Amino acid sequence: MSEQVVLNFDCFTLNVDSRRFFVEGKSVYLNNKEFCLLEYFLNNVGRILTRTQILEDVWDRNIFCSTNTVDVHVSNLRRKIKKFSDLKFVRTIHCVGYILESSY
Repeated sequence: MSEQVVLNFDCFTLNVDSRRFFVEGKSVYLNNKEFCLLEYFLNNVGRILTRTQILEDVWDRNIFCSTNTVDVHVSNLRRKIKKFSDLKFVRTIHCVGYILESSY
């Protein structure tokens, strides 16, 4: 039996294998793109990520998307997580992108 790939950050637990996300132990539904975006952030904690980097690494390169697409998905993630925790986790870096860091 192989170990599950689980990413933890503050009160978040993301089980990559079962594709489940928990905030303070409560299950939070994420659609596929939200899940992939959160996994990307969790694999890049503390790094400033530009919107372009995020688009190139999370979205299919054959599909045209604007950087606003990233903003919309980050907003959706924040909204879903806010239902379970007041923790702020993704900080916007004005005119650049985002960074995942402990509550700011």
